[in-house]
Amino acid sequence: MCWAMRQAAIWAIAIAILMIAPPAHAGCLPWKSAGPVIAKNGLVPGNVIYKTVQAKTGGKILHASLCESNGRYFYKVSVLGPKGDVTNHNIDAKTGQF
Repeated sequence: MCWAMRQAAIWAIAIAILMIAPPAHAGCLPWKSAGPVIAKNGLVPGNVIYKTVQAKTGGKILHASLCESNGRYFYKVSVLGPKGDVTNHNIDAKTGQF
């Protein structure tokens, strides 16, 4: 097998692996898809978390997701602060505590 064919095969395999790999946050749901899980588990609603985070940080939410680990739910939130800094917060989805 010539070098070019071997390189093409390696790239094809790498792309295939990336396409079937789970997302980086395998136990997380996007904010917009979390509603049924929030309702089923009696979690603090996303809009309440959104307002709380904005009030506490004074920033803008860039990304948010609902995650589960070992039976505990939490929100992962990335915030763009008023001075341009980006911070990440894990918020207990049952209590709303940072």
